[in-house]
Amino acid sequence: MNRKILGGDICKDRVVCWLLEDKPDHLRNFWKSQLKSRSKDPVEDTQTFYFTKTGISHLLKLKPDVIVLEPTGVHYSWLLAHICHCEGIEVLWVGHCEATHYRKSNKLPDKNDLADALALAAYAHHYWGKPDQFLQFEPGAIVQIKDLYLQMKSLTRVQSPIINRVRQQLCREFPEAAFKDSKVGKDGLTPLWAWLGNVERQGVRQNFYYDRLYDKSVAPAYGIEISQFSQRYAQLLCQIHSWEHEAEKKLAELIHLPQFKRYNQIFDKFGIGLRLGALLLCHIYPLSKFESLGSFKKRLGMAGDEISSGDRKGWNAGSGSKMCRTELYLWILCIIAPKKNRPTGEIGQKLGDFYDTRHEQFETNNEGNGNTFGKLIISQTAAYGTKLLFKELKKALMLKN
Repeated sequence: MNRKILGGDICKDRVVCWLLEDKPDHLRNFWKSQLKSRSKDPVEDTQTFYFTKTGISHLLKLKPDVIVLEPTGVHYSWLLAHICHCEGIEVLWVGHCEATHYRKSNKLPDKNDLADALALAAYAHHYWGKPDQFLQFEPGAIVQIKDLYLQMKSLTRVQSPIINRVRQQLCREFPEAAFKDSKVGKDGLTPLWAWLGNVERQGVRQNFYYDRLYDKSVAPAYGIEISQFSQRYAQLLCQIHSWEHEAEKKLAELIHLPQFKRYNQIFDKFGIGLRLGALLLCHIYPLSKFESLGSFKKRLGMAGDEISSGDRKGWNAGSGSKMCRTELYLWILCIIAPKKNRPTGEIGQKLGDFYDTRHEQFETNNEGNGNTFGKLIISQTAAYGTKLLFKELKKALMLKN
């Protein structure tokens, strides 16, 4: 049975497609023979569609049975997948590493959108009926969790330059408060920025600390007032903090749904907080889809190998989620490395002992410079932690079953 499979390579504002009704016997020769019928100019190419109402309507006129995508260009790919679902078109997802390997093994050119689209369509024909060869995107709560996590990550990222700029301004307008460490309240707002922006706080007892501090400040004594610029930036920060607080509450509700109970129990043993826990769930739930530790570590970006050559040591992180790998490194750096922050219990003891042993080994042997062996210790501990996490999750879910 012939299936009309459409490979789609997501670009900045368009999708480059290649429709295949059957897998060519020799993909490289097929590419060479058919390339002349396509155009590298996206406006002229008959199977390149912009993300407009007109562009999508032209794509749907191809009437594919299946569309194959990579999970890149998250928002555009989500939009296209949503439209296809609404139109009754099956959506298959292929991992970036798998798609790249398939393209290279068939000697298709690199950095070529048309070749990528052809490779995706041919890949789906080649592995049709083998669901393990495709990514399984989980619906429902997992999608919401991932969306909220990315929103919070974006909100966190935009805060730093704003805070730095306001603190610079306060150096001349309110120097006594410029570098005060103001703790976030239960409403999600920071007292300093709420005071500076004159933002009313709900459910928080009124505090006159900054009023009293400002009365004693040297700046107003010499006629220097708080600028409108500082006030508006502080208001913007409070707005961002409110959005972040709201997203965090929604995320906490989703994370603690009954289906994630066993996962959360294990995360608590590892000292894994809300955000890292959310990110991990997006990548590993349900755990049953991982048949081995290797596939689990690869999914989290931790399937790397140590590289040693003479005095040089390094860590090849390999494939998988770079975002997960980064967050796991931060978890080691902030929770496991400082002894006072380590989780109590057997897991915390194992992780702490592993980190301390590696740290002592590098110091004793004087291996590498401080920066190099510091990174290596963190990456090795994260890899060990990932191994323990897989083992504990398997054990917990087996008890549940």
